[in-house]
Amino acid sequence: MPDDENNSRETAPPSLAQNERRYQTLFETMAQGVVWQDTEGNITSANAAAERILGLTLDQMRNRPAALSETLHPLRDNGSEYTLEDRPTVKALRTGQPVPGAILGFFRTDLGEMRWLSVDAIPEIDPANNAILGAYTIFEDITDRRHAQHEAAEASRRVTTILENVTDAFFALDHEFHYIYVNQRGEQLTGQTREELLGRRVWDVYPDLIGTEFYHQYHRVMDGGGPATFEAFYAGSQNWFRAHAYGTPDGLAVYLRNITHERHAEEERLSAEQRQREFMRDVLASVTAGKLCLCFDDADLPSDPPGADSIPLTLTEGLRALRRRAEEAACAEGFDPNRTYDLITAASEAGMNAVVHAGGGAAYVRVLPNHVVQIWIIDEGPGISIENLPRATLEKGYTTAGTLGHGMKMMLRAVDRVYLRTTSNGATVVLEQSPHPSDSVLLSDW
Repeated sequence: MPDDENNSRETAPPSLAQNERRYQTLFETMAQGVVWQDTEGNITSANAAAERILGLTLDQMRNRPAALSETLHPLRDNGSEYTLEDRPTVKALRTGQPVPGAILGFFRTDLGEMRWLSVDAIPEIDPANNAILGAYTIFEDITDRRHAQHEAAEASRRVTTILENVTDAFFALDHEFHYIYVNQRGEQLTGQTREELLGRRVWDVYPDLIGTEFYHQYHRVMDGGGPATFEAFYAGSQNWFRAHAYGTPDGLAVYLRNITHERHAEEERLSAEQRQREFMRDVLASVTAGKLCLCFDDADLPSDPPGADSIPLTLTEGLRALRRRAEEAACAEGFDPNRTYDLITAASEAGMNAVVHAGGGAAYVRVLPNHVVQIWIIDEGPGISIENLPRATLEKGYTTAGTLGHGMKMMLRAVDRVYLRTTSNGATVVLEQSPHPSDSVLLSDW
């Protein structure tokens, strides 16, 4: 029998007092604020969280009519003030229906700032006669969350404003290459509205892009290959585009610009420069009776540059060794003293230009099978701009800020042929002299 009594006590339901203690503990320890108001709107109880969130003690809240409504002057999410009838707790007491998820703002005088709450107002109904007994208001402080949301929304608005006003087309794709954003310039470039593009795969909108540079670069970036900047031709519109593509957490973002006019202008500029260079080459060759050969690339030079036995040219050394090496080669090939002197003079002038205007360079001396002595002077200076070439090559003593210029006319008078290749990255001068002079207008009339 005693065992039955013990079992009975163990399985007996909790007493009313036990339940009340549990509910009271839950009420006091909740993170959300909870207040109870009677049908007149008077607050009769509030938990510690409510006091902390509202900045009011229970004594301050108790017996004040609709404390959450009138005393705090609550505001809506849009900043307008609630009317008395629409305030969450007042509405729940008036209608007997729950009012969930209301946003309520109020000014906390002790903090000197606005605080924002998410509020649920729940009426308590007498089950016997459905009479409204009062209402529970449960709320949490969402001020920090709201500020973060507003800051994120403002940042998003600023980004959208920027993207809508940039001159480039901009679009974003998800990881499956669906359009998720297109700016106004993108609509103009594609001839389609964003509503027509959003949600569609770029390869479905433009199937002819598959296999092109766009296709490969977008896939490479999407696969984690890093940002890409490239220019590519789209046959569908017969236009050139410059694309900047980079990965994002959502997938891929692309800035796209139509550079067709830019490409055409650049092609025309390069073509005009090429025509100018060719005209310059022909004129210089003509007025020097073929002695000056203007070279546009390495293939125009008389041969491959020597690969060994160079003479370093610096401010302190090299020029004397170059003159001695030129003299030895000329004497070995039977040059008379005048031809030897002319070769040494031209080599010295070319070497001095490399030292003075380019800070140095390298010289090579070699003999060709037909007894021609060939001297190479190579530097990495800024070269001569094309507009300065006529004066630099034909005017005695003319010098430029580039590598060559001073003494070029002297070189042309002294040797049989001068090859000149000049770029913004350096200059190459090749001098050639044979044992016997050839007739040239340069020797008398030029």
